[in-house]
Amino acid sequence: MSIADTTFYQNRIQEISFRLTQDMIELHREEPEIFEGRSTLEEWANQVWKAKIDLDERIAKQVEEVEALLHDGQYTAKLY
Repeated sequence: MSIADTTFYQNRIQEISFRLTQDMIELHREEPEIFEGRSTLEEWANQVWKAKIDLDERIAKQVEEVEALLHDGQYTAKLY
């Protein structure tokens, strides 16, 4: 069993990860000295986009896992 329409959640995940991507690229522009000898802006941007894809996949997997736990009754324990 699964959420019938995950589009809402997928869109939110994409919005958050895209914002993080923009912020990380902007960080290189604002403070290039912390990247000296490690990454050019282009190299950093490529790394950031790869990380975005990884983050999207990890979050989607976690949502699926938590949903499965919910359906399995794993959260029925009394909360204190």
